[in-house]
Amino acid sequence: MARDDHCERLGARRACGRLHRRHGPTTDNERWENQSGYSPNSIAAEIAGLICAADIARQNGRPSKANAYERTADAWQQAVEGWTATTNGPYSPKPYYLRVTKDGNPDDGSTYTLGDNHYPPEVDEREIVDNSFLGLTLWGVKRWDDATIRNSLQVGDDAGPFPLAARTPSGTFWHRFTFDGYGEQPDGGDWDLFFDNPRNQTRGRVWPLLAGERGEYELLAGQDASPRLRSIANTANDGLMLPEQVWDDQPPPGETSGEGTRSGTPLAWTHGAFVRLAWSLDAGEPAERPSIVACRYTKQDCAR
Repeated sequence: MARDDHCERLGARRACGRLHRRHGPTTDNERWENQSGYSPNSIAAEIAGLICAADIARQNGRPSKANAYERTADAWQQAVEGWTATTNGPYSPKPYYLRVTKDGNPDDGSTYTLGDNHYPPEVDEREIVDNSFLGLTLWGVKRWDDATIRNSLQVGDDAGPFPLAARTPSGTFWHRFTFDGYGEQPDGGDWDLFFDNPRNQTRGRVWPLLAGERGEYELLAGQDASPRLRSIANTANDGLMLPEQVWDDQPPPGETSGEGTRSGTPLAWTHGAFVRLAWSLDAGEPAERPSIVACRYTKQDCAR
């Protein structure tokens, strides 16, 4: 046995063993790094990890461990909508996924602070949506045409007073989540966590990398995702560096919608999303979607 192979298998066993022993798939930090709770994106990654680890375990003579991982993943796949999709939220009478729930009950109106601004001081979790639930489709945990997935896309694009989608001359991009404050002030002033006047509330702008995720989803849906790749490319600066955020459809005076803000540039995540979408376009499907997961839960990619 090669030492690298042994280390890889040992690392997977330790990681999944710890995940499997936890009491439910809660996370201390979801992907935007400032909220704890039940995140559909984190749960999707955990389910996919458990299924892949089960395959490794079974191939290495540990069927009981593989079965245990699969039982946990299957239970979480069945439960994720109940943990994270509200049925009584303000944006739709039909279920839609939330960014995160604090206690696994998306209908109870739990509140939390946003973490990147002070206004509003607390929000009802049913009002905070993002597109991170797309991880459920991109990791193969849910079908692209699942009713709650499709409704959640529509809800997010049009959500209440803070729709996620913003059309710019560079293309359509998306905010991280509703009421996001991680960005410049309305007049273009720098982000300030400790502002006192609600009129100066900082406004999170739109992220090119999220166009990459939407493009991968559109590939699953049989749509042409190449315009998403061009949109991301349109945001590059003179040095061909891709930004963290671009100005949305409400730019401050003197700034241009669709061009990079003063956010981190280059952002490795944006470049990674660009490359991954390019690979996916070549492949005709999301390049990093584990076929073993998609086969189990969506009955797709089963020939691999």
